[in-house]
Amino acid sequence: MSSSRPRRWISSLWYYLRALLGTTPGRIGIGLSLGFILVAVLAPWIAPYSPTSLSGQPYLPPSMKHILGTDDAGEDLLSQLIWGARGSLLVGLSAAAISVFLGVSVGLLAGFYGGRRGETLMRVTDVILVLPLLPLLIVVAALVPGSVLVEIVVIGILSWPPTARVIRSQTLTLKARPFVDASRLSGMSDSEIMTQVLLPNMIPLAVLYGVFSAVSAVVIESGLDFIGLGSINNLSWGIMLYFALARNALLRGSWWWFLPPGLMIALLGTGLILVGYSLEKVAKIR
Repeated sequence: MSSSRPRRWISSLWYYLRALLGTTPGRIGIGLSLGFILVAVLAPWIAPYSPTSLSGQPYLPPSMKHILGTDDAGEDLLSQLIWGARGSLLVGLSAAAISVFLGVSVGLLAGFYGGRRGETLMRVTDVILVLPLLPLLIVVAALVPGSVLVEIVVIGILSWPPTARVIRSQTLTLKARPFVDASRLSGMSDSEIMTQVLLPNMIPLAVLYGVFSAVSAVVIESGLDFIGLGSINNLSWGIMLYFALARNALLRGSWWWFLPPGLMIALLGTGLILVGYSLEKVAKIR
């Protein structure tokens, strides 16, 4: 039984990956998303300068030496843009991982067991669902300024309820299928049924809501950074926009400072949304 578990997961993942790559939006979305992840991972090797080193004169326009010019301190903006991918993806993917883990766990347990335990879990889900995410994040960011970890945890903890509700509904549907009864008669425990039988069938839903959570987290993190409530020690695209606004890049016409990070946020969001759109189609087809 232990050897069949990884094979079942690998088979399910491979099926959905092939189906995803079989659609044009899926290929574009995966290409964009993987491209940004590669840039973030390879930032120390592909960035032409250190993002905090004074590599030129202040406010230099784009040139062969500084492709996106420099900021008011003479720091290379292309290097900041490359390193900023790390900061934005760190928050987006980490918060999405927390959200998916909590949402899938709560939804699966509530749907599988039902009864009083299920109702209690769903009431907790409903309470968290009505909490205003952005105002609460602003308050937390003001109380604990400059903490990326707190930002990630709060976004992740407050964004899992929609995932839990969908996973619970899917669990209730799958639990009534004959293959679940067959698994129970074969001697599988509840935990084995949930992890080996039910979860592989929920991969597209879990990834779908994880993708949307990542998009939401990146946008929220960028917004908090832009209004000055983010961590200036965590270089991200939102921090670049904040400094561009605070140091009058827009008034000076230094478009090479404020336009690229905004475009990167839009492109990352587009890539992730295309992946989510394609996964939704695949989940409906199967």
